[in-house]
Amino acid sequence: MAPRLSSPLATMLVFSACGLVGLTAAWDQYAPTCEEDIRAAIMFREANVNRSARWGSALKSWYGGGESCPHCADDPCGSHGYHGNWEGLECRGDWVIEDGWSRWSGQKSAKGPCKKITNFHLPDRGLEGPFPEHLKYFPNLHEIDLDSNNMFGELPEWVACMTNLIEIDLEENDFTGTIPRAWGNLPQLEEVEVDDNPQLRGCIPHGLPANEHGGKVSFSSDPKIGTSWGGTRINGQRCQNAPMPDCSHTKIPEDAPMPSKGTVPSHGGDHHAPEGMTPEEAEEYFRQKLEETNRVFSNP
Repeated sequence: MAPRLSSPLATMLVFSACGLVGLTAAWDQYAPTCEEDIRAAIMFREANVNRSARWGSALKSWYGGGESCPHCADDPCGSHGYHGNWEGLECRGDWVIEDGWSRWSGQKSAKGPCKKITNFHLPDRGLEGPFPEHLKYFPNLHEIDLDSNNMFGELPEWVACMTNLIEIDLEENDFTGTIPRAWGNLPQLEEVEVDDNPQLRGCIPHGLPANEHGGKVSFSSDPKIGTSWGGTRINGQRCQNAPMPDCSHTKIPEDAPMPSKGTVPSHGGDHHAPEGMTPEEAEEYFRQKLEETNRVFSNP
């Protein structure tokens, strides 16, 4: 097993080398994205990437460090602000409510040792099929945005288990049935948009946000929040919430894939820290490799 690096310099060297020389990319403890979020994203990718050409295109960046470095260590969040390395996944930090305003803290101000995937954002992709079941494994999602796709079928009750959700945007699809009454138990919801799903019918659970109205939020440039259902058969009446469903099946399975540590292929083959090195020796090894690469690129 390759030795672990123990200093910021070692981490910097590994990430600097990504894409330049073939180095073993960051060890788990240095991965910026929380491991449970990466595992959930891998499960989602494997379940959907081969469903159709459109799904394959939407998820083509869901490897390594994204399209710029697919052989790097799995890192959906990256270090580019809200927008992550894996298209459609965003890591906005913590949801903060202060002085009547709701906003994102940003990555640098978020609490915890790793970055959390907070937003699933794949609108306008022409994605087809039922509501994606593997979304239930994302432990920290605050937003699901699948508007303007070709999704169909009934809305799943288990969404009520995703208790961090503040926004659900499913407008302009072909969902059928009713809004599950268990969704009324979601404690943080501020916006639910199901407009232009012509076959959606029934009532609105009491616990969903009030009918669409102006609000003080920063998650959207649209100043309106609340529940909207224009272009459906929903009658607009409020109805009793249903009890919470069984949420035990929404936990990430123990056998879910682990994040890839990543290896970037180079012209000279793959380079790893040799077996048996101490962390200090490994750090010096990577330093020398980076210096060699810099010489190559400075003297073509």
